[in-house]
Amino acid sequence: MHELGTQLGWQFGAFWLLDDAIEQLRCAAVWRSGRYSEFEATTRARTFARGRGVPGAVWEKGEPVWMKDIRDVDRLPRQEVARREGLHAAFAFPIFGVAEGPATARSGEQRTNIIGVIELYSEHVEPPDEHMLNAALSLGFQLGIFIESRRAHDAARSQRVRNAAVVEIALDCIITIDHEGRILEWNPAAERTFGHQRSEVLGRQLAETIIPPRYREAHYHGFARYLQTGEGPILGRRIEVEGMRANGSTFPCELAITRVPVAGPPTFTAYLRDVGDQRRLQATQELLLRASKVLLSYLDGHRMLCDLSAVVVPAFADWYTVDVVQGDQSIHRLEIKHRDPEKVHLAKELATRYANRAESTHGARAAIRTGRSQLVTEITDEILRGVASDEEHLELMRALGLCSLIVVPLRARSTVLGAITFVTAESRRHYDKRDLVVAEELASRAAQAIENARLFADVEDARELLEQQATELEAQAADLETATSDLESSNAELRRANEELTKRTAEAERARGDAEAARNEADEANRAKSDFLAAMSHELRTPLNAIIGYAELLDVGIRGAINDEQHGDLNRIQRSAQHLLGLITDILNYAKLESGRIEYEIESTSLSEALKAVDELVAPLAAAKQIACDLRTDCPDVRVCADPDKLRQILINLLSNAIKYTDDGGRVGIRCATNDKHVLIDVIDTGVGIPADRLDSIFEPFVQVERSYAGHRQGTGLGLSISRDLARGMGGELTVRSEFGQGSVFTIRLLADGHHRAPSHR
Repeated sequence: MHELGTQLGWQFGAFWLLDDAIEQLRCAAVWRSGRYSEFEATTRARTFARGRGVPGAVWEKGEPVWMKDIRDVDRLPRQEVARREGLHAAFAFPIFGVAEGPATARSGEQRTNIIGVIELYSEHVEPPDEHMLNAALSLGFQLGIFIESRRAHDAARSQRVRNAAVVEIALDCIITIDHEGRILEWNPAAERTFGHQRSEVLGRQLAETIIPPRYREAHYHGFARYLQTGEGPILGRRIEVEGMRANGSTFPCELAITRVPVAGPPTFTAYLRDVGDQRRLQATQELLLRASKVLLSYLDGHRMLCDLSAVVVPAFADWYTVDVVQGDQSIHRLEIKHRDPEKVHLAKELATRYANRAESTHGARAAIRTGRSQLVTEITDEILRGVASDEEHLELMRALGLCSLIVVPLRARSTVLGAITFVTAESRRHYDKRDLVVAEELASRAAQAIENARLFADVEDARELLEQQATELEAQAADLETATSDLESSNAELRRANEELTKRTAEAERARGDAEAARNEADEANRAKSDFLAAMSHELRTPLNAIIGYAELLDVGIRGAINDEQHGDLNRIQRSAQHLLGLITDILNYAKLESGRIEYEIESTSLSEALKAVDELVAPLAAAKQIACDLRTDCPDVRVCADPDKLRQILINLLSNAIKYTDDGGRVGIRCATNDKHVLIDVIDTGVGIPADRLDSIFEPFVQVERSYAGHRQGTGLGLSISRDLARGMGGELTVRSEFGQGSVFTIRLLADGHHRAPSHR
């Protein structure tokens, strides 16, 4: 582009390439003669869609574009920058792909194979030059051929690099051989699997390198038959064969062979994968599964360990022995198992005379003492001599033909219960670290099963104790029910006394002379009533809290594990106790209100925050009865003058009542309204409603809707009385409107924020 601009006498050039990802032209290179730095920066930062700007116009038309002076063109991108830097004429031509030449481009037959645009600018006003336009079309075609050829060359080179990288990092062995069976390629995975370095095997016969001797003749025969007939039954198939490592050992592997599609004599690529680990993993999983079934079949720990021998021998060991720690800390050999029952007597003789000596550094006693596993990959004669007590002991061990050994402790929490010993002999198998992991997993599962059996026995003992304690709690609950009945009787007596006091007060009013004496007498009776209620509430709360506490301790298993039926009994005890505690709390609160001991801390309180706190407490009650409970309001930002705790208590009382007296599947909700001075909060339910003749009395202490209206719902009848007194104490009011059988609306009226006044105490 530098040469083109210099020869033609133009001062600025830009090379645009089509970006297929965004379907726009992107600036790939810029050439300029001296200045025009601002125009260069603007050009490099731009992309052009089809039809936009000078490059986009060339792309859309599929032919060169010549503008003798860009100042004469309206709304051209980069126009202002070009004017400031003194550029006038613009000339641009397309670069065509291989599928399109100049003739087709000028004729308009095909205009979609444009891969780029070259754009030139001059500081002079230049009229169109027909010869330059024709030459530009030919040049665009030649540049397109060069660019696409370069792209194809780069793509092929990248593909070769990627293929080589895949071969290098492949987890499978990739081996390529020629028509004579000689190795041409040997990737790193093949080096790791077979133990031969690439430099050692290139040019060697494949059969002599990785095929065991007993299979080589069949390999040569099949290879020759393919070269003669073109028939290869194993080509393109996945088969399992036996491979041979550099040390002569064999292993199972999965093989797939394919012919490489190249000209000339046939070339083959083999893909191999060692499946020995896969088989070993499958065998281990099956062993552990069978062991788990045995361990879960009994509650007798010793029987578990004995029956485990049928799983282990001969699948994992030729010899299996179990030693357990007894109550006096002595070690007892519980089980000896061998694949050949006739050899068991020899092992028992060894155990009786020599095994588990206190000074032994090998075997079960050492594992129990140290709590560590032992792995002896190969039991050599030197090791036997180090263990043997005398020549006779040595000869007995030699007669067993021991090959390899694993000893693992049976550990439950921080206690070692015993040890399991696995030995190979006739199978000539040598244990390794992976076998040690399997043995430790077997021991871990066995120890856990033994511990579970012990815990089950402890649970049975605890269950019997818990049944005895539950009987005692039932007796205490009966006593509590009696006390509750007495309290309800006292409430009735107090209500009658209150009515009598009211009557006597009215009579005293009519008797002017005795008015003051009657009033004093009534006040004294009210104080006596409040003191009695407070004292009675405190006296009942103390044993009731103790009952709740002990029931919770039993429920969480502090005295031992309990079953589901016992959980149910304890839950019923706790629910009854909590119900009684709620009744007593209502009475205590009423007594405080009556005695004037309630204090208020009036502040600006968010209604939404209060409802959010209440929702967490009443939501479970509503969910238990499948009642839709919606505590959102249409005035979420409203604030009231209230004591936050007292407001929440009123809301809880009203919502709890609404849920209690609403049948399953009903609705409970909140509605809010405001005026210049007050906030009105409605608690709405679809419950049983209140008869018209009872509306005036429901706020009186110890008054409830009749059971015939409200069903068998219990309470003290103090909740609404307390709620109205709390509302009045905060300068507000609590009222109700209801239609029997259609639900109720309780309205809390409180002062709005900014209308604070001192609270009343009663």
